[in-house]
Amino acid sequence: MKENEFDISIRNLMQDAEETVSPKVWEGISTGLDRAPRKRVVPLWMWRGLAGTAVAAAVAAAVILIHPEAADSNQPIIQPTTALTVAEAPENAPAAEETAVAPIEEQVSRLEGRTAYVPEPLPVVERPEGDPPLLQEEIVPEEVAAPTVSAEPQARERVTGDEEAFNQLAFQERRAIRNGSLSFAINGNLQGNNRPETPTTARRKAPSFLMPAAEDGTGIRENPEFSFGLPISVGLGIRYDFTTRWGIGTGLTYTNLSRSFVGTYSEVEKGRRTRFEPNTDIDNLQHYLGIPLNVYYHFINTGQWDAHVFAGGTFERLIDNHYLIHGADGDIHYHEQVEGLQTSLGLGIGTEFRLTPYLGIYFDPSLRYYFDTGQPRSIRTIQPLRFDFEIGVRFTLRP
Repeated sequence: MKENEFDISIRNLMQDAEETVSPKVWEGISTGLDRAPRKRVVPLWMWRGLAGTAVAAAVAAAVILIHPEAADSNQPIIQPTTALTVAEAPENAPAAEETAVAPIEEQVSRLEGRTAYVPEPLPVVERPEGDPPLLQEEIVPEEVAAPTVSAEPQARERVTGDEEAFNQLAFQERRAIRNGSLSFAINGNLQGNNRPETPTTARRKAPSFLMPAAEDGTGIRENPEFSFGLPISVGLGIRYDFTTRWGIGTGLTYTNLSRSFVGTYSEVEKGRRTRFEPNTDIDNLQHYLGIPLNVYYHFINTGQWDAHVFAGGTFERLIDNHYLIHGADGDIHYHEQVEGLQTSLGLGIGTEFRLTPYLGIYFDPSLRYYFDTGQPRSIRTIQPLRFDFEIGVRFTLRP
């Protein structure tokens, strides 16, 4: 059943409906109708008060409409809402006092004849992609929208702060690179005295005889059998680290090489042999002063532990080649002058443990090769490729 048919059916059913009224009710109604209507008198002061109130309200409304900025800015802004403004009803509309309900068709026709007015829509506020949509109460008309604060000054300020921090870090790094780190070391070095038998060592073990340069001179003839002592070195080192990775070091080292052999000693003065010691024990002590020059690369530097590799060379000068000859009539000291330098190259890896920021213990093993430069017989000339064990204490002046 359609809606209008349902309303018509209900109205038809209620058309002949009657309700019995009590006689007392009718008696009261008839009595009231017979009375003459009484006219109410409104005092003059009430009219004046109403007129004054109306005038004050009109002035206040005019001030607010003409000067909206005079209103309190703290008051919430009333948002306009979409509403329908209905025109006045046509002349043939039924009076208000009529109680009869018009049919559905007539009501629809009345609504269709009315004119609706819709205000202009609110401005659309664009939102960045990904932001939640605005609620109705968040929408502010364009003329009263709050001024937006640009984020550009804040971004520029943040970028400026980052640049200052970066420049400060770069300055500190340049200062660290420029200043570097200076350290001193006291070290000791120990080498082995093994001499494997090879064709080269066999040739170098051949007997040697030191002939007098002229009629006045002394000579020593060595037998093949000899033994070597442990090479021992002590020294002072200085290292300058340009950065936390690279550094260069040098210093001064003293090395003592020793050996013993059986040989013959002849002493000649003015063409005559004044002393002769055949097949006697002879000790040879060689004293070297050297200057090492190494380059260091620190691949681990944690502040307490340091691991590095290094490579470089050493230049040594034989300052004293001393022979101690144990003769039958007592010991004989003989010193021989040797020209030239002993050169070598080394490559090693080491580590250092710092007890404090200024004091550390290091251990630098290395592999070193000694070149043949015409030096006296020693473990270096017999076995030129040597394995060094250097240990020392390092003092850092500027960690």
